Amino acid sequence: MMMKKLTGVNEYRDIKITSKRQLTIPKSYFDALNIEEEVHAYLLDDGIFLQPARSQETREEKDIQAIVKQVLSKGLSEEQLAEELTHRINEYRRLLKDRVQTFMEDMADSGSEEDEGDLDFNGLDVFFDKKNATPPQGS
Repeated sequence: MMMKKLTGVNEYRDIKITSKRQLTIPKSYFDALNIEEEVHAYLLDDGIFLQPARSQETREEKDIQAIVKQVLSKGLSEEQLAEELTHRINEYRRLLKDRVQTFMEDMADSGSEEDEGDLDFNGLDVFFDKKNATPPQGS
């Protein structure tokens, strides 16, 4: 069977279908798309499109919706609108990338040559008082 050339394909696999017309989605697909318990299935003219069902919007989706609403309220022309949205969304993503990079650098900063490579921060420290392992006051 001849396969169409598809754009945006990150991984390809042939998936067998059981006698009960069931198929198993590879774990790597679940992990990459953060699939939980359900997918939306769309029947197209030449195939089936599966999309993860999300019970809640991600923080990024909410932020981008806020950016879009703010830019739309400015009454810009189509070209200006496209340029402004592209600029703001790219800046948003650059900011996130910079913050993650800074966080990773902070985690890797050992403070002394003696402790080089050791991490004092495990990602949960911000939620607990180190002395008695309880949530900090005001949480």
